[in-house]
Amino acid sequence: MSKAGDNMEFYLMAPNGSRIHLPINPERITCQTGTKIETFDVISLGTITLPRGTVPTRFTFEGFFPGEARRNAPYVTDWRPPKELVGILSTWRDKGVKLRLLVTETPINHDVYFDGEDSFEHEWKGGHGDCWYRIRLVQARELMILTENELRKTVPAAKVAPSRPALPPPKLYTVKPGDNLWIIAKRILGDGSRWKELYSKNKSVIGPDPNKIYPGQVLRIA
Repeated sequence: MSKAGDNMEFYLMAPNGSRIHLPINPERITCQTGTKIETFDVISLGTITLPRGTVPTRFTFEGFFPGEARRNAPYVTDWRPPKELVGILSTWRDKGVKLRLLVTETPINHDVYFDGEDSFEHEWKGGHGDCWYRIRLVQARELMILTENELRKTVPAAKVAPSRPALPPPKLYTVKPGDNLWIIAKRILGDGSRWKELYSKNKSVIGPDPNKIYPGQVLRIA
């Protein structure tokens, strides 16, 4: 269980470029992990055994979206109407969108899904138009499942044509609507976690806040 410090910032980002920057940090985020072996008897697939490994991590946190009356409070950053945030989160949950959970100043930088129907709960209370919420996410994992019969089959190795050398990344990039440094690093450098490299090279262009970039800005990539 990690205590969220004042310098941490919480982001949820969708593949289409939309994102939520929590206007007030949750007091804490709980990360539930573990290891196990499980066997499932799945209809028409036979018995399936998952090898020993790490169970996908589950992330749980709660807090509130400040209402209009608090939008200019010094502890609120990147304010957006609570109804707008609730609508975006509900849509992501209902459509099963894979998201990127990023908590700065921590190792948390994972692809996640909402973890079930009750994984986003919210209620309106107080006299300021605040919305209190609770979110539960599960780490996204790709898993290939083979039946016993499939494991017995011998599949000849396919001939792989020699790959063409990868093109070097462009030296300059013009920011587009919906971009952020993580998205640009993922698209151009192949790894969203390299966003800090981009910020270091372009701090004079971006300014003191790496989260505030604007369409039309030209960033140096290499």
